[in-house]
Amino acid sequence: MRFTAALISLLAFVLLSGCARARVTTAINSNGSWTRTDAFTGQEKKEGNMAPTVEDTFVLPSGAGWKSTETKKNEDRVVTLVRTLAAGAKLEGDVSLKGGEAGKLTLVNEVTVTRSGPRRFEYRETLKWKGDPPKPSIKPEDLAEIKAALPKSLATDANARALADKGAELIFPVMFGPGDPLLAIGLLHPDLAERRMTQRLGAVMMKALEEQFGDKMQVSERRDVVRKLIATSFASSKPSQPDPSAGPPSSKGGGLTPLMFIVKTPGRIVSSNGEVDDLTGEVYWALFSDAASLKDLVLTAIVETDGK
Repeated sequence: MRFTAALISLLAFVLLSGCARARVTTAINSNGSWTRTDAFTGQEKKEGNMAPTVEDTFVLPSGAGWKSTETKKNEDRVVTLVRTLAAGAKLEGDVSLKGGEAGKLTLVNEVTVTRSGPRRFEYRETLKWKGDPPKPSIKPEDLAEIKAALPKSLATDANARALADKGAELIFPVMFGPGDPLLAIGLLHPDLAERRMTQRLGAVMMKALEEQFGDKMQVSERRDVVRKLIATSFASSKPSQPDPSAGPPSSKGGGLTPLMFIVKTPGRIVSSNGEVDDLTGEVYWALFSDAASLKDLVLTAIVETDGK
């Protein structure tokens, strides 16, 4: 429930060290064939530079059909791989993240574009976590704070634990994405991050209370509980400035890796669980790799083309 110093320290290290990232575009053509463009960006390998390179972070796709180019942008290398597939084809593992242990992966993917109706095609991409599961972060003092915030008639250990579990499940995408991950602005604009945190986590916790207690708790009571929990969380979280030279907090995974997935078509987006850019007509999902660590993350979009 708390916004822990360890999480913020990890974000600080990622931002300060210049992490590798991926931008993955799926362009669906009129006949349902699709072109996959994977752009991997990372710093060049230099003596004394501990920032992860593209190859440190990703297993680059290879084999028949892939065309590769490499460019430089400021201090970064950009490795771009492109492949065109037929409608109905499945692609597996072109986004594969390495873990802290040699040969171990933390995240893999699979993606398909299949016909769903006349001139309609469904893009479906699943991100699967292969790394260690996230460690439980609920402490006895956290449960005590939840019980103290609940009305006396509902302040039981079982209710506090259930609310903590539900809250963690709902808060995870708020922090890591998809959508607009709060971690992305946490260090760049702390005041805005705190305001967004209150706004979005407040809505999440109101939903959690409604799902758990239903009409046993009035809206005004839910709002009061959420205010208490958020106030307690901010008051008890006092993160210190991280020391970049010390490296990131201990983790067997590859760290927080920014990922962007984009779908575009010469037609239109009919429906999607991503964010639609009205100017470009594209749909996108912005997230950190850990967004998939609780359960498989599925990205979907239905597009309508001008083909047959």
